[in-house]
Amino acid sequence: MLLTTSIRELTQKIDSIIHSTIESTGLLAKEIESSLAEIENVNLEHLLEPAVRNMIQQHIKTTLNSNVYCSGAGFASHIESTSSNKEFWLLEWWYKKADGVKQVNLDLDQATQQRLDFRTFEWFKQAPAVGNAFIHGPYVDYICNTSYTLTCAVPVYFKEQFLGVAAIDLLVSRVEEELLPYSINDKVFLTNKDSRIVFSTHPRFRVGDLLDTKMATLVYENDYFNLFQC
Repeated sequence: MLLTTSIRELTQKIDSIIHSTIESTGLLAKEIESSLAEIENVNLEHLLEPAVRNMIQQHIKTTLNSNVYCSGAGFASHIESTSSNKEFWLLEWWYKKADGVKQVNLDLDQATQQRLDFRTFEWFKQAPAVGNAFIHGPYVDYICNTSYTLTCAVPVYFKEQFLGVAAIDLLVSRVEEELLPYSINDKVFLTNKDSRIVFSTHPRFRVGDLLDTKMATLVYENDYFNLFQC
């Protein structure tokens, strides 16, 4: 299909946002893995030590400051109990505010994190299964920002064992701001692979709606999203 100039520029912008997000998430995962590998005689329970958590926090804050699209970033880990370690949870999550990068204001003791149980979240469950980057959403993030969100997640490994997930949040509103200038004269829908709308310039269709794909023409697709036009 021959794309118009405006649609082609829109697809390039979509790919730019996705590539930037996946690259930053993957780099965050690698930085955490590399930093843990540098600690002499490191074991899983070192994750709870202040020095190690501070190291992880620094990587998260660097990610937030270096990626113009993401609104939040973090690392989530759940370790099952074994003969050599007890069960524990770790959630480090930071987000951008006008006055800088801040930690999410949650009571992050072990009991609270167990009640959150982020193992039930799609971005945590699917990332290790996918093996590289998994993008979940749009969904309303009731825990951190109460807004429509896309979360990109990449698994983190420790000595070939799944340790947790490095993740980045994109606010759908920010994605809309980035894409709208490229599609102001077109009626288009950007959906995830389940046909749920991420971005729409049609007044009858909103973010979060399921698109009846018979009503539109697929003009572009990648591994994560489809772009339709009507």
